[in-house]
Amino acid sequence: MNKNIRHQFPALQQRINGQPLAYLDSAATSQKPAPVLAAIQHFYRRDNANVHRAGYTIAARATEQFEQARAKVAGYFGMSARNLVWTRGCTEAINFVAYSWALQQLNAGDLLVVSGLEHHANLIPWQQVCRARNAELAIIPVLATGELDQQAFQQLLQRRPKLVALTHVSNVLGTVNPVANMIALAHQYDAKVLIDGAQAAAHLTVDVAELGADFYTFSGHKMYGPTGIGGVLLSNDMLNQCQPWQTGGEMVEAVSYDTASWAQPPHCFEAGTPNIAGAIGLASAVAFLEQLPEDWQQQEAALLAYAQQRLAAIDGIRLIAAPAEQVAVQSFVSDRIHPQDLAQYLDQFGVAVRLGKHCAHPLLAALGEPVTLRLSLGCYSNQQDIDQLIAAIDAAHQGDTETAVSAENNHLDLDEAVAALKVGQSWQQTLSRLIIVGKALPSALKAERAPQYLIHDCESATWLQLEHGESGWQCLVDSEANVVRGMLHLLALDFNRLAVAEQRQFDGRDWLAQQAFFQQLSMTRQSGISAAIEQLQQQLKT
Repeated sequence: MNKNIRHQFPALQQRINGQPLAYLDSAATSQKPAPVLAAIQHFYRRDNANVHRAGYTIAARATEQFEQARAKVAGYFGMSARNLVWTRGCTEAINFVAYSWALQQLNAGDLLVVSGLEHHANLIPWQQVCRARNAELAIIPVLATGELDQQAFQQLLQRRPKLVALTHVSNVLGTVNPVANMIALAHQYDAKVLIDGAQAAAHLTVDVAELGADFYTFSGHKMYGPTGIGGVLLSNDMLNQCQPWQTGGEMVEAVSYDTASWAQPPHCFEAGTPNIAGAIGLASAVAFLEQLPEDWQQQEAALLAYAQQRLAAIDGIRLIAAPAEQVAVQSFVSDRIHPQDLAQYLDQFGVAVRLGKHCAHPLLAALGEPVTLRLSLGCYSNQQDIDQLIAAIDAAHQGDTETAVSAENNHLDLDEAVAALKVGQSWQQTLSRLIIVGKALPSALKAERAPQYLIHDCESATWLQLEHGESGWQCLVDSEANVVRGMLHLLALDFNRLAVAEQRQFDGRDWLAQQAFFQQLSMTRQSGISAAIEQLQQQLKT
């Protein structure tokens, strides 16, 4: 990518763990260019006032900028300002459609169709609405390639659904759905169509009017704008059919003690003080996107192909799915290192990728993958980012192999690693030692990998088993992730050393608070190890 683009992103100029930041998580949120940051700061420093109705100068300036932002963003998607309703983001935009339109339109026995590629934001609201209206929710299957089964989709259309909800681009696989064709087919059966454009807006040229979507939702923070702002673009017919779903100030025409009447769309759907700075910042992000080089999309596609080629050449790395049309996103796993462990290795090398189920649990289950790592590109991504990722994976594979060989040859100094974890140290040192301790878990302390011992709320499959013998309780543990296994190995060592009376009084939360590594963990991992502690406490009570 053009160096002049990257230089406009201050966050990308930093070093992480001594390495340049290789930010490959733009599908989760994009970094923000300097003009967007400046626009937000300028508003708060000079024009901060509430919009609409006020009679003083800076309020008039704020209102003008706010409504100009609406027109700018709507125009970027080929729509007029009147057809854009501001929301906090794509999730709220979909919920807006669910509760202001679908809840009014669906009846018992009606059908609503959602694709199997969806983010939870475009699945759960429809589950809730169907439950409330006793309607049916049907899923378009996903093929092994990561594409939707178009034949199954056409068969579902013959049942005349009221609404079809589709993602434009999959946040897990980067699959670009043929939404123009699918919208046209759905309309032939009088179905309305919502398109989740969260992952498309920053990578594709989107003309909502040309697509013919009834609803098109997006999030500002994924298209180089600030968090907390997004919207839904509605056709004129849908704009008139929707009912206000939140009430209060800003959205009324007249109010008495007995009744109220609503303002005209879109304002009747925007109760309360809006995110004024967010809208202004998003308009600046749109202006930024509009001045990118003409070939930026081709450059991004070439970089994705380069990343796929480099990843596929690494022994033990497996790419997930292979859609014919794909943008900016690639999920992968290592058959040699658990994704949680690999993600931590990558962070040591300054590489930021996303780990987990990506808010798409049913899709991951359909693909047969518990979790994946996901790289995702932005307009600022470059070949150095990919090369840094590849070098980090190679180093992780090599380091993991060396640790495994040392473990097999009993060269790991377990006592030294355990002692070091009792005192504060850098996260890199903590990570390395937790992996050592995890790999050194002896078979005598390994839990049976049975369903009754599985710990829920852990991102990696983890087990804890409590055995009672003549000398007291014996805590057995295991996990697919070495980092988690290392933490639980420490727990088992400390617990098993206690006398029976002390075991019965064991305070797991207090033990956890005393561990120097605990505060270094992510919130997700803190929740996981806390769930293991809770399971231990519950088993002690029984």
